Amino acid sequence: MARTLLNRKAGSGEPRAPNLQKRCYRFGQFGKGLVLSLLIFANSVVLFGQSEDTIYRLPAGTRISVELDAEINSHVSSVNDTFLARVTRPVRIREAVVVPIGSIVEGRVVSVERAAAANHNGSLEVVFESIKLSEQVRRIDAVKVSPAAPRSSSLFRAMAIGIGIVAGAVIGSASNTGKGPVIGAAAGAGVGTSIALLKKGKDVRIRKSDEFEIELKRDVTLPVLDY
Repeated sequence: MARTLLNRKAGSGEPRAPNLQKRCYRFGQFGKGLVLSLLIFANSVVLFGQSEDTIYRLPAGTRISVELDAEINSHVSSVNDTFLARVTRPVRIREAVVVPIGSIVEGRVVSVERAAAANHNGSLEVVFESIKLSEQVRRIDAVKVSPAAPRSSSLFRAMAIGIGIVAGAVIGSASNTGKGPVIGAAAGAGVGTSIALLKKGKDVRIRKSDEFEIELKRDVTLPVLDY
């Protein structure tokens, strides 16, 4: 009888281990589900916050007015030369100034071609890669809204051709034929055109005092400050 009771007691304890394992398994599954739900919730909050207008983010397409600290031009600049510009007008989001006047923007020359003969103008392409706000530097991806271009030389070309026509007509009028002025004018126009074409092109310049706009190509996260 005693042996039978012991066997029953020993047997009655055997099912407890599987029950404990099942409970641990269920708790583990519940914990995994809870963590996954929290992650989904946190991700939803972040996405919602990004979709809302916030003063801690400059969206792509934002334009910033700047001017250079020193002139750059296609005659002396080289690829990968860096330069500094300063913000000339404040950038506001919801009436809060998030980019104040005087903020420093760093740019870099990515392409340059010097002016050459035959009226071949130079070219200069720049990008802007960082901005300094309250002693914190933020990476940006921005370009100049209006590409740098040399000033038009059409006035010189017109003057050269005009002077050639007048000079040719004067010389032609000295001949005995009635067609002399016409022939001389045509020849003078040709000479004037040749002079205009042989003239060296112009280099591109972005002057120190020139104000221009840059445009952000990607969003920029701003430092958390008391705006």
